[in-house]
Amino acid sequence: MGNNVYQPPFYVPPKTSTSYPGTCKSGQIILYKDNNWNSASLTIDTNSPQYPSGHFFSFSGTSLQDNATWIVFNLPEGVVCTLSNNLVQNTNPYDFSGAGVCVDLIGNGQTQTIDLVAYGANDCLSGGIWRDVELDQGWFQLFTDTTERGTFATIFLTEWPTAQPVSIAKWWLQDQASSVNFPSLTPPQQLTLADNADGSGQSITLGATNAFGTYSTPAAVDLTTSGMNDKVSSFTYSLISPVKTVVSSVTVNVDSPILPGQTFTETIKGTNASSEVLTVTDTVAVGKTVEISNTTTQQYETTASISATVTATEGIPDVDSIQASLTTSFSVTSTTSSSQTTTSTNSVSLQQQITFNVPPQSSYSGVATISIGQVPPTTVTQNGFYYYSQNLPGSVKQPDGTYLLTSPITVNISGEVGSSVQFTVTATPLTTASLSSK
Repeated sequence: MGNNVYQPPFYVPPKTSTSYPGTCKSGQIILYKDNNWNSASLTIDTNSPQYPSGHFFSFSGTSLQDNATWIVFNLPEGVVCTLSNNLVQNTNPYDFSGAGVCVDLIGNGQTQTIDLVAYGANDCLSGGIWRDVELDQGWFQLFTDTTERGTFATIFLTEWPTAQPVSIAKWWLQDQASSVNFPSLTPPQQLTLADNADGSGQSITLGATNAFGTYSTPAAVDLTTSGMNDKVSSFTYSLISPVKTVVSSVTVNVDSPILPGQTFTETIKGTNASSEVLTVTDTVAVGKTVEISNTTTQQYETTASISATVTATEGIPDVDSIQASLTTSFSVTSTTSSSQTTTSTNSVSLQQQITFNVPPQSSYSGVATISIGQVPPTTVTQNGFYYYSQNLPGSVKQPDGTYLLTSPITVNISGEVGSSVQFTVTATPLTTASLSSK
């Protein structure tokens, strides 16, 4: 088999002997029957609803089933398509147990080619699956030969649970791996490769080489040097726990358009029969709430709690938007989630207090109008400060001997926010009859 090509930070399959002479549009994968660009072909267009993301597709029954020799493709950066020998429907769609030999098509926004003969997957492909991947959240590549040669699997960590052994006992790579490429393990990630499917037995643990979001330093190892050659049956990735975490609250101001039909009123009535001005305080929208949702992305499971402070609109007519300050507070814990993305919902009370004056010897009638505004898509980014006992890539040693690693937390906020109340009050002098009846 030919050598894989290092296309930093990935290794990709060997390229064809001649470049593609035509145009391969973004999102397209074209399979060719023979080792020339004039042979029979089949086009897979990931832009088409026929090939939805995250679902296995099949080209069994076509002339290219078990017949592809060359491939040309053009996928955006962050998009990967895995073609396989067999069609599988596992619980995790990215579990290639039983799939046979696989080929990873790693998008970079350019036209790329693959020679399946040189790679070791000629005349054996029958389907595949494509998806968007999180390149900056950690991945590694496992190869059947030393020095990153032979068929390989690119495994993206966000597709798998944290701190749980993942078996590859039914993958074509089981007990076949001889080298690993891992430049994008991000601190504080650790990867353990073990010789038993349950994570037990002999193992090797690999850590991050580069700071978060960088891949400049290559990181690869031959398993022959660790006694793990042709032994890997599972992998586990975990996160080193910090000794201390500091994440400050952050506030953003937003204008939230009032939703059509999302306005309701409450009426307050009463009488001031005294000879003095009466100050009335009342509460409207008691028990009424709206919800604001947020999605948080970080190495740890970070729960973002949203509180809203709304600019008063009392007595201001024709207000068509609500000005609100959204304050995001964070709490951080270690995670066993299968993703570093968490979603939570916070309830915001619409209950508000109104104070107004009523002239002496008057009845009053007030109408409170409470509107609900839609928070526009809002992104909040805040740095988390994580202190470790280990010196991790990108960390800075502190006077107390710990190592500070600064990592961004991104929160996407959406939902509704209640307005302050528009309040109109009308005072009517009491009649002589009504006064005498008091």
